[in-house]
Amino acid sequence: MGDQPKDSISGETIDSAAGLIIEARRIVVFTGAGISTGAEIPKLTTESGVAVSATEAHSFPQFVGDPAERKRSWQLWSMFRMIDDTQPNATHGAVAEIYRMDKLDCVITQNVDGLHQKSGIPDDKVIELHGSIRWLKCLSCGKRYSMLDIAKRLAEGQDEESTCSDCGGKLKSATVSFGEPPLSEEISQAEKHSRNCDLFMLLGSSLMVYPAAYMPIYAVESGAKLMIINTGTSNIDDKADIFLKTEINNILPIIINRVKEKIGN
Repeated sequence: MGDQPKDSISGETIDSAAGLIIEARRIVVFTGAGISTGAEIPKLTTESGVAVSATEAHSFPQFVGDPAERKRSWQLWSMFRMIDDTQPNATHGAVAEIYRMDKLDCVITQNVDGLHQKSGIPDDKVIELHGSIRWLKCLSCGKRYSMLDIAKRLAEGQDEESTCSDCGGKLKSATVSFGEPPLSEEISQAEKHSRNCDLFMLLGSSLMVYPAAYMPIYAVESGAKLMIINTGTSNIDDKADIFLKTEINNILPIIINRVKEKIGN
């Protein structure tokens, strides 16, 4: 279809997309960095799709082995108080509407910003394949800490460095860094939900990193319909029942409004 403004996408296409959502009972929404337009946050994934935050530009071995790298991370964490002010955009809101329609099985996201939860989707409905910037984790015992709580303490000078209060282990943001193993439980859950959905919506991901890129394949192989909304392309575009090459913020809210009109909400 090409890169087209929202008004060039036909009403018939919008109706078809809305129809897929209306017919579905178990929708999996898969989101990548492309949904973040308008949310006014730094892109928290690399161009290759590997999730790193501004705090984790180094590799995992560097973080573990180099005190200077850890100190740089602690200094950068203090900047993440701005997460408090970051708000979901129209795409996050549209996905939350699918949840409120009781059609959302889950969100599988490559993003680490927590904006799906902030839009009103419960934690247990969001599978974060690359972890979350909202949390820190102890590399020794696994205890989790609020990123914002630690960031505020560092910014206020209460701590010069950050270690686990239980075991004294190193704290690291709970995101997947270069050289760090993938989150096996999240990958397993994502595969399970992908294989059991009846509509898989791929939003803003070019599917350049594995095993995340397998999820829409699992869904299609299991008989699910596939809707793709992207500004770019992916290796599964030819499998889509509906493929819209356009800005997600421009079109998904329109599709969801059409769904609500048709079902009378």
